[in-house]
Amino acid sequence: MLRQSAERDHLSFASPASTSLDELVRLRATAQAMRRQVRKKSAAPMNGGSVSKRLGRGLDFAEVREYQPGDDVRMIDWKVTARTGQAHTKLFVEERERPVLLVVDFRVGMRFGTRGMYKSVLAARLAALLGWSAVASNDRVGGFVFTDDWHSEIRPQAGRRGLMSLFRAIHQGQQRIPTQGGEQLARTLERLRHGVHAGSTVVLLSDFHGLDENARSALGSALQSLDVMAVHICDPLDVDLPEPGRYPMISNASGHLQRFVMAIGSKSEQQRYRDVFMSRQQVLRELFARHNHFYTTAMTDGPLRETVSAIIARQPDLRCGLPPA
Repeated sequence: MLRQSAERDHLSFASPASTSLDELVRLRATAQAMRRQVRKKSAAPMNGGSVSKRLGRGLDFAEVREYQPGDDVRMIDWKVTARTGQAHTKLFVEERERPVLLVVDFRVGMRFGTRGMYKSVLAARLAALLGWSAVASNDRVGGFVFTDDWHSEIRPQAGRRGLMSLFRAIHQGQQRIPTQGGEQLARTLERLRHGVHAGSTVVLLSDFHGLDENARSALGSALQSLDVMAVHICDPLDVDLPEPGRYPMISNASGHLQRFVMAIGSKSEQQRYRDVFMSRQQVLRELFARHNHFYTTAMTDGPLRETVSAIIARQPDLRCGLPPA
C-alpha cells in the first residue's frame, strides 16, 4: 500500500498511482507560486545557490575570446584554437525562446511505488511543474513520452501548445497496458540524438533501468551537443531493502492486479542490494559528469516542491545514495 507524503508539500493529489490531464494543468498554479517565492527570496541576501529562472543555458552565439580558467570546456572553439595556438572559447547570450524537451519514462519498471507515489507518476508531475516553469520563461516546450512498446514525440512549441501536447501524450502513455520488452531506453535516446536541435535543454525523467551499451552509446552522442539534466527517479525500495521478513506485495505490471510475497533474507543480502544500487548510481553520475551535465535523484516520497526547486537550480539531491561529486 502506497504511503503518500504530498502533505509535507501542502499539495494533495487524487491518486498516488495515476495522474490526470486536469491535474497536470492545475499544477500551473503551483509552478507560479514557486516562481513568486523565488522572486521574494532573491530580493534578500542569500547564502549558497538560488533557483534559476531558466532550466538551461542560452546558446545564441555572441563572440570568441581567449579561454579563461573556469570556462566550459565544451564551448572551446577548436578551429580558432588551432589557428592561433591559444585556447579560445565561444560566448553565448541567452535566447528568448529556447527548446526545452521533457523526456518522461512510462515503462513497466516505472509503474511501481512503495511510498509517496509511483515512479511514473512522479516523473509526470515533475514534467508538469518543470514545463510550466519553462513556459513562464518563454521557452519552447516539447518532449518524449515512451513505454516499452510505444512512444510519442512532441516538437517544441511556444506558449502552452507544446506543453498541452506533452500532457496528452502522458495521459496516453499511462493508459497503455504495461508490457515487458519492445521499446527500449536506447531507442528514445537515439531519437534525441537525431531529432533534437543542438543546444536544446533535455530533462530526462527516468529510473534508467536498461541503460545497456546501446543506450550509453546513444546517450554519449547526445551529450556532446545537448544540455542534459538527468533526474534519476527512485523509490525507497530501489535503494534499500526493508528488514528481513516476508512482505505482501501487489503488482499491476501485466495490467491485472497480482498479489505475491517478497522474502527478505539477511543483513548481508540487504547490504549487497544497496551496493548494487550505489554502483548503478555511480555509473550514471560519472556518465553525465564526464560531459559536465547535471545529475540528481528524485525520491517518490520526497517533497515535490523542494525537488523541483533543486532541479531548476541544478542542486544535487543529498537524500539518496552518493554525496555530490
